[in-house]
Amino acid sequence: MDVHVQHIQGRSDYQSQRTIQLSPLLQITDSKTPSEPNEGGHNSLRTRPLPEKRWSIFRVAAHVREIDERAYKPRTVSIGPFHYRESGLEAMEAQKQRFLDRMLEQISGQGMNQESLVDAMKELEGKTRECYSEEFKDIQSDDFVRMVVVDGCFIVELLRLSDKYFKNELADDPIFATCAMPINLGRDLLMLENQLPLFVLQKLYNLTRPGGEGITSHDKLRRNQEAITSVNKLALKFFEPLRLGKDVIATENCDVASEYPHLLALFHSSFAPTTPHPPPTATTTTRNEKLTMYRTFVGKGWVHSAKSLANTGVRFRAKSGTGNVLDIEFKKEVLEFRTLFIDDSTTSVLRNLLVYEQYNRCALSYFSSLAVLLNNIVDKPDDVAMLKRYGIIWGQCGDEELVNFIKSLTKELMFDMVDFQFGELIQGLRKHTRSKGARLMFFIQSLPLLKIITSILLAYISVFQTLLLRNIPGTSPAPAPTSAPAPTP
Repeated sequence: MDVHVQHIQGRSDYQSQRTIQLSPLLQITDSKTPSEPNEGGHNSLRTRPLPEKRWSIFRVAAHVREIDERAYKPRTVSIGPFHYRESGLEAMEAQKQRFLDRMLEQISGQGMNQESLVDAMKELEGKTRECYSEEFKDIQSDDFVRMVVVDGCFIVELLRLSDKYFKNELADDPIFATCAMPINLGRDLLMLENQLPLFVLQKLYNLTRPGGEGITSHDKLRRNQEAITSVNKLALKFFEPLRLGKDVIATENCDVASEYPHLLALFHSSFAPTTPHPPPTATTTTRNEKLTMYRTFVGKGWVHSAKSLANTGVRFRAKSGTGNVLDIEFKKEVLEFRTLFIDDSTTSVLRNLLVYEQYNRCALSYFSSLAVLLNNIVDKPDDVAMLKRYGIIWGQCGDEELVNFIKSLTKELMFDMVDFQFGELIQGLRKHTRSKGARLMFFIQSLPLLKIITSILLAYISVFQTLLLRNIPGTSPAPAPTSAPAPTP
């Protein structure tokens, strides 16, 4: 299908000949400023260093929020200032206080108390406030610091208890009394608006761990690094049930020693492919060259739907076992996916991963790329039904509802195709569908329809011939012979 490129005020909007919504499904920043390619070969402004002081926690824009309000608003626990003292979330405040009391009891023998934690967070108040896109002048300093202490200690203690729980080292706790509560908490803790800076959690973790008294400055540096690694590992383990592929995180493959802005950013980083998808050609070095190349196949319809691909001989297969949902390959006419689990929790997680990529230009567009790819492969309920049949999509809702969900992922999506993660895969699919073998296969798949049409035509021809013969002189059927009369006696 041909793709039209339309330039509007310095941006490039890609549309196919199909009728689609005019919302920015794909919008490419046509910047002429080149940048150096990163390790994956992508030539992107995302690789440029940013100023040290920058926002990392945002309120989701209204036009994005209205697509699915529930995905961005916490339903169980409020963390941080965006939903501070919000009605409907009061029930968890008692649990927060219970966790804080438990933590204070544990550190009482180390000469630490609540005032020690408050003083530490008071020192970090300015740095903490700078992480948010709003100033929150209505929250007084003492209230803000207490909120950070209570919310931060709740998260740290939750991660510690969760680790003990999964190791069968923890007696029953109300938080883990049901399977749903940890999932609900994890879902809320992965919302962009519901974040605390990770340096807050790491500081509280360090202050409340045993053996902190009488240590040297060298030991402090070591303990600080240990706190970063420990909090990152505990958090990734806690969020495992919310992985879109229900896979187990191999922390040895994750950069758990690095500092991240918040828990959502840490979770996003854990999806980095072990083998990054290379750009479509290794010879393309500048941003403008890549934009020119991508314009040859970008837009709605640049990938055939799943059913159409199957008709060209593409075989679909779910990779054995669970794994990273970004692990998608096309080899020897086989398109392989990891199973994508779509339920009430993972839909919220996926939307927040997408909005995180939208608000952070340093974040690679893993899930924006996945959303764009799925938006093209899934066109109708028949496509979803086929992907379900092969185990590529798992979801409890109906096929039509899944189609609507997948389509909604790209609504209001601002996307730079230079950062598209599946360029080589798309080129492989397009090369296959244009081959003579694929076109012949598509023709063969349409034979049942041809047979029906042929049968109808033959029936009409037969009737026409019969009527024609009856109207030609001398071609009337001969009269039946009559028997001779019997002789008269």
